[in-house]
Order: sequence, then structure tokens, then C-alpha cells
Amino acid sequence: MTLQQLKYAITVADNQSMNEAAKELFISQPSLSNAIKELEKEIGISIFTRSNRGIKISSDGAEFLGYARQVVEQTSLLE
Repeated sequence: MTLQQLKYAITVADNQSMNEAAKELFISQPSLSNAIKELEKEIGISIFTRSNRGIKISSDGAEFLGYARQVVEQTSLLE
């Protein structure tokens, strides 16, 4: 798990769209999707539930994102 992956997950959650998050992050949508899938595989939970209508944050994902936001915030304070 990298800080970059945490930032990606937070951005996806904030935008509720992979496409919009990818535009905001200046990366391709497939790259973002792969990074999120790798993160989910590593931590063993699904952060987002995907459907043809878009993505939603899962209950496990909501808890994870709370911790991810804390880590990113603490890192920015250290810097």
C-alpha cells in the first residue's frame, strides 16, 4: 500500500466516479482502476462496489477511507 494509492482512493470516493477522478489526478482511467484494484487485493476488502451505473463506497470501504484520510492528513502535516 502506497500513499499514492490512498490519495487515489480518496479522490475516487470524493468524485464518486473513476473517470472524473482520473481527470483530476491527470492519469488514465485504466491506470487508476488498476491501482485501486491492486490496493483492494492487498488489503483484502472491496473499497468500492462497481456497477454499470457507476461506483459506490462499500461499508468496509467507508471505514478504510476514514483511516486513509487520517494517514494522508498526517503525512501532509509532517511535510
